[in-house]
Amino acid sequence: MSESRAQPSSRFWDFTLSVYKKDGVAMACIALQDRRRLDVNLLLLCLFAGANGRALREDELAGIDAAIAPWRQHVIHPLRGVRRWLKEQTLLPKELADAVRRGVLGQEIESEGVQQRLMEARLAIPAGAPDPHVAGANLARYFAVAGVAADDADGDALATLLSQAFPPCDLQQAKAILRDGFR
Repeated sequence: MSESRAQPSSRFWDFTLSVYKKDGVAMACIALQDRRRLDVNLLLLCLFAGANGRALREDELAGIDAAIAPWRQHVIHPLRGVRRWLKEQTLLPKELADAVRRGVLGQEIESEGVQQRLMEARLAIPAGAPDPHVAGANLARYFAVAGVAADDADGDALATLLSQAFPPCDLQQAKAILRDGFR
């Protein structure tokens, strides 16, 4: 993800940009998105809230998910589909398709930033003390709202997210925190 210039600043977006570029985070987010149909921005919201010591309730997560669903369905998913199709298509020369794909990627990232601002407008998260345990419990509540039972692959991806968002928490500590949060 790269920073959007057209949108106003956002603590959530700034957090996302700093965490998303860390080792394994993008791959873990995309794996959870593709395998479990989870929303990457909601995963990141769980981490952001935890980074501010804010526990999210299931009703808050469900409300935000419902509020952003039209944006995700009509803007983000179509852009993602076009971008992924352009990567695999054989109609155009690779160089031309790649140029168009980069443009679509820019629009997709921009739309992700808009979604985060929509989420931020619905749910105030004041600055607070970071707590990886709160973030782990937030992730568990999001899985419950999404109706997803976490498996080992999900646990590995979530541990990557938690450990990268909350240094010096390592993967083993993150897995222990997640076990507690998913109980």
